[in-house]
Amino acid sequence: MASTKTLWRIITFFFRKIPMESAFSSLAYILEHLHPTIMTLLSVALFKAAGNCLAGDGGATEIFTYSSAIILYFVAYNILRSFSSICINAGVYEKAMFLLKDDLAEAASRLPLVRFEDGEMLARRKRAQECVQNDRIPGIFMLLIVLTTSVAGILSLLAALWAYHPLLPIIAAASVAQFFLSHWLLEREGYRLEEAVTGSKRQRDYIWSLFTRPGNVKEMRVMGFDGYLADRWKEERDSVNEAQWRLDRKKSRYHLLCDAVKTLGYLTGVAFCLWLLREGMISAPVFGACLVAFASVQDVVGNFFGSLGKIPGFLGLAADYFAFIDDGAPEQEGLLELSEPIRTIELKDVSFRYPHGGKEAVKSVSLTIRQGEVVSLVGVNGSGKTTLVKLLLGIYLPERGEVRYNGTDLRRLRKESLYRHAALLTQDFALYNLTLAENVALADIGRVGDRERVREVLRRVDMDGGLCGAEGWGESESQGGGILGREFGGPAFSEGQKQRLALARVLFADRELVILDEPTSALDPLQENRILEEFLRLSGGRTTIIISHRVGLCRQVDKIAVMQDGSIAEWGSHEQLMAEGGAYRNLYDMQSRWYTDTADAPGGMPVETGCPQKPAETGGRNQDDSHEADHETDQI
Repeated sequence: MASTKTLWRIITFFFRKIPMESAFSSLAYILEHLHPTIMTLLSVALFKAAGNCLAGDGGATEIFTYSSAIILYFVAYNILRSFSSICINAGVYEKAMFLLKDDLAEAASRLPLVRFEDGEMLARRKRAQECVQNDRIPGIFMLLIVLTTSVAGILSLLAALWAYHPLLPIIAAASVAQFFLSHWLLEREGYRLEEAVTGSKRQRDYIWSLFTRPGNVKEMRVMGFDGYLADRWKEERDSVNEAQWRLDRKKSRYHLLCDAVKTLGYLTGVAFCLWLLREGMISAPVFGACLVAFASVQDVVGNFFGSLGKIPGFLGLAADYFAFIDDGAPEQEGLLELSEPIRTIELKDVSFRYPHGGKEAVKSVSLTIRQGEVVSLVGVNGSGKTTLVKLLLGIYLPERGEVRYNGTDLRRLRKESLYRHAALLTQDFALYNLTLAENVALADIGRVGDRERVREVLRRVDMDGGLCGAEGWGESESQGGGILGREFGGPAFSEGQKQRLALARVLFADRELVILDEPTSALDPLQENRILEEFLRLSGGRTTIIISHRVGLCRQVDKIAVMQDGSIAEWGSHEQLMAEGGAYRNLYDMQSRWYTDTADAPGGMPVETGCPQKPAETGGRNQDDSHEADHETDQI
C-alpha cells in the first residue's frame, strides 16, 4: 500500500509540474516499443519481395517500395528519438531534479527546528538528498513509462513469433526472465546498503566540511591533529566505498550470469528456427524475420523484466524523500497577532526534552518577567539556559506547560508577530559577507540607507574607528566593492569585532524584547565594560534577558535566575541571592576571586576588570554564565 502511494505521488508530481515533457516522453516510448514490431513486419515484407524477385516472380517494385518505407520510417524514428531524448534529459531529469531539490529545501526550511536535534530525521534527510542526487524519482517515472508503454510492443512481438511457432515466444521470454530476479534482489540490497551506510556518509561529509572552515583548519594545523582527522575521513570514505564496491562486484557477477543465460537462449532460438526451416515449417524469408524478431523480443522483454525488478529498490529512497517532505509540514501556529507592547512574559510549569533525549533539558520552570525588567540567566554548562530561551521565543515548543505573552499562550500567537517585537543575539554570532551597513541593518533592512544611524550604532559598540572608519565602510573597489571578508577582497574582522557587530545589529533593530546569549564572550574586559554599560543604559524601558559568563554583570540586572539541571534553583535580585548564601553566592564568590580592580593590577593594567558600575538609568544587578553544553550550543 505504501509503495502504491509512493508511485502515485511520483506520477502526479511529473504530470502536474512537467506535463509537456512527461506526455511527450510517454508517447515517444510507445513508439520505441512498437519499433521492433514495425521493423519486423517491414523486414518480413522486404524479405518476401526479395525471395519472389530471386524466384523470378517479380517483386522488384515491392523491394523498392518496402526499402523506401524502411528508410523513411528509420529517419522519422531517429528524429523523434532525438526530440524525446531532449525531453527526457532536459525535462524529466534536469528540470525534475531542480524542482525536487527546491521542494527538499522548502521542506527543510519549514521543518520545526527541534527536529534538527533528531538523528533519525537527519538520517532520513540524508537519504532524501541521495534520492535526488542519484535521480531515483525521475528513474522510477521513466521505468513506469517503459513498463506501461512496452506492453503493447511486447505483446505485438510475442504475437508475431507465436504466428511462426508457439514455442518461439516462450523460449525468448524464458531466456530473459532472470533479469527481473537479478534487478529485484540487487536493488533491494542496494537500499539496505544505503540505510546501513547513511551514518558513515554523514560522518564522512562532516569531517570533510571541517577542512573547508578556516577556523577549524588553523586549529588542526597548530595543534597537529589534521592528520588524525584526515585518517578518520579516509576510514569513513573507505568503509562506504568498500561496501559499495562489494555490491558492484555482486552486480557484475549477476549481470554476467544473466547475459550468459540470454545468449544461451538466443542460440537455442536460432537452433529451433533452423530446425523449423529444415522441416519446411517456415520459409527462408520467415527464418530471417524470426531471427530479427527473436532478438528483439529478448531485448524488449529483458528490459521489461529488468525495469520491473528495479522499482522496489528505487521506491525505498523515494519513500524516504516523500517522508521527509511530509515531515517538513510546519508547526501549527496560532492566528492571534501580538500587536500591543509586551507587558509580561510568563512561563507556567514549562518542561522540554530533546528528541530521544534521556532526560528533560528544562524541568517544570515557572517565572514571570515584566515589561522593562533586565533578567540574567546563570548556571553551569548544560543547565538549560539556552534551551529556556529557545522555549521562551517559541523556537522550540514545550512538552508540558505554557509560555504566555500578555496572558496569551504562545501557541495561539503568530510567531512572526512575536518576532517583530524581539531581537536576539545568539552564541553563534556571525559576520555576513555583505556590506558593513547591511550587516548592521539586516533586521531592519528598509533603513539600511540611514548611514547616520548606522554610524551611531557602530560608535556605541566601539566600532566607529580603525576598520570601521571611512575605509571600514568597505565601499571602495579595493575592498571588494563593499563586501566584508577576505574571500571577497574586503577587511577581515576578529571574533571580538564580529561580536560587537552582532551587538550593533541588535541595537539597530530597536526591539522592545532583547535576548542576549553570551553577548560579550569574545570581547576583552575593557571593551566589555564600556559596551555593557552603554547597552544597559540604552536598554532602559526594554525587557532584556541576558545569558553571560561574566559574574560582574549580575549586579546590574533586576532579577537573576539560577538554573541547575534544567530547573530554576534560585530567583531574585543580586542582594537577595547573596544574602541567601546558596548556589548563586557560591558561584559569585568562586568567580570573584578572578576579578581585580585596575588599581590593584601591576602597572595599572587590569588582570580582569571589576564589576561594571551600575548606570544611573538602570535599576539592575549583575551575572555570570558559561557556554551551554550538549544541546545548548546547537544552532538556533
